[in-house]
Amino acid sequence: MRQMLSIALLLLLCATLSLAQTTSTSNIPVTDKLGPETFVGYSYMQAAGMPPTVQNTAFNNNPSFGDRTGMHGMISESAFYLTRHFGITVDFSFNDRTRTFSSVTASGRTLQNSLGTRIINVLAGPQVRFPNHTRATPFARALFGIGNTRYLAAAQQEITGGFFTNVFDSSSTDFAMALGGGLDVQLNNRFGVRVFQIDYNPVFMGDRTINVAGQGGVIQTQTLESKRQDNIRLGFGLLIR
Repeated sequence: MRQMLSIALLLLLCATLSLAQTTSTSNIPVTDKLGPETFVGYSYMQAAGMPPTVQNTAFNNNPSFGDRTGMHGMISESAFYLTRHFGITVDFSFNDRTRTFSSVTASGRTLQNSLGTRIINVLAGPQVRFPNHTRATPFARALFGIGNTRYLAAAQQEITGGFFTNVFDSSSTDFAMALGGGLDVQLNNRFGVRVFQIDYNPVFMGDRTINVAGQGGVIQTQTLESKRQDNIRLGFGLLIR
């Protein structure tokens, strides 16, 4: 799946860059008009794993729960340009993935585990573009808002005579940012392609208390300390002006 997406993105990049290098300027659309523009596209996120506090206590220090994971999703943005260069952008993105993996105990028993991760961003902030005499327009921005992070995990643990399953479900809404930029290529006076955009997307998770269902269904209370989740978000898609 990742290889297919990489190939598609590479072909899109080559096609749009060749279009952007057109030498005739008489038919190049205006890329710096004022007013609204809308972007809708695919989003890929490299997200941080489960916070170490839960990984170490509820899941017996299983390192797989702390691994970074790639998540697929969608992104939608609306920008309103007040001047030739400066605008305000509102951003919404949704990324999720559920992973299943196994661990082997010292006695050789295979235990089944799963971890579902979902991240929703709602952000807004200033965006600056750099129009020129080609179809290609680079841009940069700094967005701020909230990110909702949900972890849904289940892990089997071995006990005498069998095993039990730890279950963890946590959702929190915290301050988030997206710092980055990208490249737009105009196709005609109305439509364009966002060849790529990349954002550093940290989520600043605060202290909170959660419940973990452990052996015999006993509910254990865990305290999660504040933790910055360092996520990277990529996207490309259709641009409408």
